[in-house]
Amino acid sequence: MKVAHLTKKIDQQAILEDVNFDLVTNEIVGLIGRNGSGKTTLFRTIAGHYYTDGGEITINNENIELFPKERQHIFYIDEKENFLGQYSLKKLNTFYRAAYPNFDQDLFLSLIKEHELSLRLSYNRMSKGMQGLFQMILAIASNATYLLLDEPFDGLDVIVRKKVIRLLLDNMSESKRTTLIASHNLNELENIIDRALLLKGNTITHDYRLEEVREQAKKIQMVFKTKKVPELVKQHSKALAFQGRVVTALFENFTEELANKINALEPIVFEELPLTLEDLFEANLANESLTKELKYV
Repeated sequence: MKVAHLTKKIDQQAILEDVNFDLVTNEIVGLIGRNGSGKTTLFRTIAGHYYTDGGEITINNENIELFPKERQHIFYIDEKENFLGQYSLKKLNTFYRAAYPNFDQDLFLSLIKEHELSLRLSYNRMSKGMQGLFQMILAIASNATYLLLDEPFDGLDVIVRKKVIRLLLDNMSESKRTTLIASHNLNELENIIDRALLLKGNTITHDYRLEEVREQAKKIQMVFKTKKVPELVKQHSKALAFQGRVVTALFENFTEELANKINALEPIVFEELPLTLEDLFEANLANESLTKELKYV
């Protein structure tokens, strides 16, 4: 799937502008951004709930607005506009078998049995956790190439959450599929994704491949002899935290040459800390007030 120069307006207001990214086989990609940044709008537009106002989304080089049959490769449940509630799991199974030509009924029934769900159950009488588990079973059994999962772990207790994640990871390891996950649980997300797309200011500002980030970026805790942070550090990093004279900063491109230059300034403390997805989120998506608080002095 390729998303190119995608624009979407709602009530004449731009929600998405010039959004560009690719989804490739066998990757789990995290979509992260602040509340109201447009993550759900992006999912709805890809899934065809909204028409685009510019750009295009292609699968197999076919524009999916011109060739709507290509949407059978996309699985998405809109949690905010969810039609599932009034139906039994058996009836929902019938709907999804009709919607997805490659729906794997044997796998569906096997997973339903394995997780002790009854097809006689009404969806809206199930707990939040069981609903999330059932949605993941539908996603996997659909055999859609692209799974769009919007906050799939939200509200799940730790036991059900682990079941949902294991179900996804086991399936991804055995099939040629791609998953795009929006989640505010960055610690959970970090353990399962290959890439992270950062949505800010109505567009994708960063496309991080986590293995490459861990090789290039560093989170450093520093203390200098004076209260002022050296210009060299300011120019090459983003502040994460201040505590007294202790500065914690993210260097997205930390080289041996830069390390030598900073060490030449004879810092009292210069210590590398574990870098997390939350650090990338905070450094790049902090709101204006937080940015001012963390601004270098």
